[in-house]
Amino acid sequence: MLLSAAAPAGSYFTSPQEMEVRFQEFPEALAATVEIAERCRFDLPLGQPNMPTVPLPDGVSASQHLQQKAFAGAQNLYGEITPEIQSRLDHELGVIARMGFEPIFLIVEEVLDYARKTGVPFSSRGSAASSLVAHCLGITSPDPLRLNLYFERFLNPARLTPPDIDTDLCSRRRDAVIQHVFDTYGADRVAMVGTINRFRPRSALSDVAKAHGIELSKVREMVNQLPYSFWAKFEDGEDPASPFADLRLSHPQYQHIFDEAEAILKLPRHLSVHAGGLIVAPSALTDLVRVMRSGSKGIIITQLDLDSVEALGLVKIDLLGIRGLTVLGDVAEYITENNSEKYINLVSALEDIPSSDEPTAQRVETGQTIGCFNIESPGMRSTLKEIHARSEDDIMAALALYRPGPLTGGLKDAFVRRFKGEEKVNHLHSSLAPLLDETFGVILYQEQVLRIAHELAGFSLAEADLLRRAMSHFDPGKRMQELQKKFVGEAQSKSGVPSAVGERVWEMMAAFAGYGFPKAHAASYARIAWRSAWCKTYFPAQFMAGVLANWGGYYSQRVYLSEARRMGLSVRPPHVNWAGTNFQVKNEALYMGLDQVKDLTRRTIERIIQLAPFHSLDEFLSRVDPRPQEAISLARTSCLESFGTIPSILRRLENGWQAGQMNLFGWDDNGDDWTLQQKMDAQLELLGVSLEAHPLELVADQVSKSSSIPIVDAAGKLGQRVTIAGIRQTSHRSRTAKGDSMLFLTIEDLTGTLDAIAFPDVYRVAKNILSSNSPMFLTGLMEMDTSRGEPYLRVEKVAQVK
Repeated sequence: MLLSAAAPAGSYFTSPQEMEVRFQEFPEALAATVEIAERCRFDLPLGQPNMPTVPLPDGVSASQHLQQKAFAGAQNLYGEITPEIQSRLDHELGVIARMGFEPIFLIVEEVLDYARKTGVPFSSRGSAASSLVAHCLGITSPDPLRLNLYFERFLNPARLTPPDIDTDLCSRRRDAVIQHVFDTYGADRVAMVGTINRFRPRSALSDVAKAHGIELSKVREMVNQLPYSFWAKFEDGEDPASPFADLRLSHPQYQHIFDEAEAILKLPRHLSVHAGGLIVAPSALTDLVRVMRSGSKGIIITQLDLDSVEALGLVKIDLLGIRGLTVLGDVAEYITENNSEKYINLVSALEDIPSSDEPTAQRVETGQTIGCFNIESPGMRSTLKEIHARSEDDIMAALALYRPGPLTGGLKDAFVRRFKGEEKVNHLHSSLAPLLDETFGVILYQEQVLRIAHELAGFSLAEADLLRRAMSHFDPGKRMQELQKKFVGEAQSKSGVPSAVGERVWEMMAAFAGYGFPKAHAASYARIAWRSAWCKTYFPAQFMAGVLANWGGYYSQRVYLSEARRMGLSVRPPHVNWAGTNFQVKNEALYMGLDQVKDLTRRTIERIIQLAPFHSLDEFLSRVDPRPQEAISLARTSCLESFGTIPSILRRLENGWQAGQMNLFGWDDNGDDWTLQQKMDAQLELLGVSLEAHPLELVADQVSKSSSIPIVDAAGKLGQRVTIAGIRQTSHRSRTAKGDSMLFLTIEDLTGTLDAIAFPDVYRVAKNILSSNSPMFLTGLMEMDTSRGEPYLRVEKVAQVK
């Protein structure tokens, strides 16, 4: 059905000819518009730095203030200012001063000092950890001297753009830090950066269909057949299919709508808020950029995106929220509450986690890291086991190894073989030994490219970083040829490397520079990962509650619940006597939050939490007075456990109740309870997941007798044929360019998840099994999706677990 509403007449930009006709009696008015336009002058101050101002002690410059803080921090960290530290700090401070970037360091230091004092967990990310000044200011945690991190990787004097000092914060507590920036540096000078949201298949179809007046129910029906995340891998030689291919076949009457929806894909849709970017201006922000109030969060944002804001010379500070730090914060909150004399807040408790610990090392080495930040995917856990990772440095290597480049280029396999002693490390030249020994002769980190160019061929670190950048963009132009000639020549004259060997070293650098990983970033994330593993080792219940309360990470909630049960933890439905809104630990058990119970209103949740505990079912009904459907949902999901069996409670609810009035007559709370399968079905319906057991646990005997292997083991068998047992977590049907149906799905078992693809020949035969929610066996070839850096199963055979 089409809507009859139309835009008012004349709702468009009129042409000059139309304006002349409209204003033919007032020619002087038209002439005046030209005169006004000629008087206007617009100068866009692109490229001019607009550094923010920072409060300083009287008589002290920003440069002096930064220097004082840096040396004070170095004294505190290292105890003694050695010549190496003195020289490095002098060099970094000199570069920062020449480029006028002191305010950036001082603002970030002040903001993170606030986070530290108020107990908001944070961590560095990106290349900022390469700076000793940043480390001494407490902005970053990895030691750049110990890790051989180069300042030029972070701030290259040959580049004029301001450095990015990116910081991760606990996502739940981040808003307080952002508000502190507004309060401290002035609400008129601070704004979040705007970002342009673009049309994707769902939003494009929805907006176009509504514009054509299609009924909302029909719009929803069509949109719900499209994926939220539009990714696909197609057979060689085929072009990616249209996201609307299936809908074109099932709804041929809407071809014009699908045409228009496809035409606007990737075009700007609306302005949104950048994930973590803030700008701090030297004066009123409206003097430099237009702003607006965000409709969703109510904060001030720029009406220009990040690239445009930076072109205007404004400085961006990234304060990003990550769930991994929120989980650590939740565990640290428990530690702090139970050791209030020892720890002043959450951050102090986290900083006390030891960097060496045998039980934690064993957990990491055996890949028992589900829930642990950045090291929980099946492929990553397989990598941890392969290299016997036992420390932060080992995790750092694993993070760099488990990337698309090393995985597909054979680098990871070579590293593992040499680590195990199965293959001897042979350097192209003896001078490479001190530079590559830590990574068994392979270039693993971007910083190693800098180090080879600097120490082998005498490049300045600034030149070496420019070389790394050119290599990473695979630039084969004249400049690269000149750099190659210089490298080979200088390596021969400085280090005695024969030109033929120099050429091979160059080729090795060029091959690995494109996918080398920043060591500074890996070091920062390795620390969060290690601390996660430590928390899981010593505070398992609190850790898993934190993971579940923050909706996990890599896996579905069902996998984390299975992991909690595997760890020996009792996982229970919400109980009206001790449940909160979210997952929490009570009586040494994990209780789901009331927020997850279907049909439960905010009013009833608040009354339950406020009025608990309850000593009987009638007391609960009288005092809380839930709606009948809410009471039934609570009963069916075992939230009223201890008041009677589920069938008896449901019979009692049939008689009704009145608020404030207790039942004067008794009721029969005896009889058999529901079976395990009945409880699982009800919980799946009303909680979205079964807390009693994972569906695979019910067919454990059949799976154990089969030739299937766990998903975590399958992830490490690239190029091999494997069989796995699992259930379908998500799926999306697509079509090849030939119009044949195929299926992308994510399979889940008790050890993790794995993406799988059933191409048309398999999908036709096994469509019913693949579309079901029943346990199934899948056999196929393990391959690598290089665009996502994750393994997937190319399905060849499907069978139901009976």
